[in-house]
Amino acid sequence: MENTFKNLKKENALKNRSTENNGEKFKEKHRSKDNKKKVRRQPFKLKPTATIDYKQVDILLAFSTEHGKIKSRRSTNLTLKQQRQLSKSIKRARYLHLLPFVTSVEN
Repeated sequence: MENTFKNLKKENALKNRSTENNGEKFKEKHRSKDNKKKVRRQPFKLKPTATIDYKQVDILLAFSTEHGKIKSRRSTNLTLKQQRQLSKSIKRARYLHLLPFVTSVEN
């Protein structure tokens, strides 16, 4: 009975070693993908201290889609404060008819 217990211990130790090696091999193979980072580009670079005004129609158009929707903060890489200013100024510009509410895409 003791011999079988020792044999089981040896087998488990061998299995653990093989799984550890497989894990290291897996990490080595996929290490190059982990080092690459996605680079997101801003449509229009703004300084963190810059303010967005409703009269700057060209800037506002850069932050809206072709259908007239406001782009998300995730895609524009703006700060929270800038995104709030942007949405307010786009809505003001729409109300004053500087920007269209909806643009129709003709086929």
